[in-house]
Amino acid sequence: MYYYYDILLNFGSEELYDFYEWESSDALEYVKKIPLFRVSTDTLFDNLNYHLTYDEEVLLQIQDKTVLKNEVSPKENLMLISDNKNALALELDDAGNVISRSKLLLNDEENLLEMIYTLKESPLSYKKGKKYKERCELRQITKVKQLISCEIDTLYTTKNFSKLKYLYYEWFNKSSEDIMEMITEMKEHLQNYNEDVQKIYDFIKLSYNK
Repeated sequence: MYYYYDILLNFGSEELYDFYEWESSDALEYVKKIPLFRVSTDTLFDNLNYHLTYDEEVLLQIQDKTVLKNEVSPKENLMLISDNKNALALELDDAGNVISRSKLLLNDEENLLEMIYTLKESPLSYKKGKKYKERCELRQITKVKQLISCEIDTLYTTKNFSKLKYLYYEWFNKSSEDIMEMITEMKEHLQNYNEDVQKIYDFIKLSYNK
């Protein structure tokens, strides 16, 4: 059994984020020791794109082998895999299902790739399930769109039409008295992120700060 030591992982979200999308509010975990396997590129690809269930023999290899900082007892069913090009950390439940994944910080991945080429490839057995939903935009952009959409819906629900009209004017530099038409236009333009969308996001945040 091979191990990797002293690594920061982000298992706190259902989404798989690159290190530059991690946020301070994420439940980051400092791992002192974690099982490490060199795998084929096909295996790494499957873990990035599909829900997987690993066979019991894999669970037996990794169970209670990971040690977290400030925890005496080992954490169950964590492992680190790499194909000598990319790396991924996995958390499995007791049935072998991958329940959470984490990418690595850049320096951790670079250090791991320097050592992984000396390891023998491990054929890990698993069953492939449905494909993960493809994420087409950065995390921050998604949050910007969600906040604006929530603000539009809240203003309409609370019948705060004056602020809704003001928001519309700030966005498009024009006025309208048709509430549903304004909402439809704002929601349509919200689909494509640009400078105007970011401007409205900043405007909404500023209005609440005041």
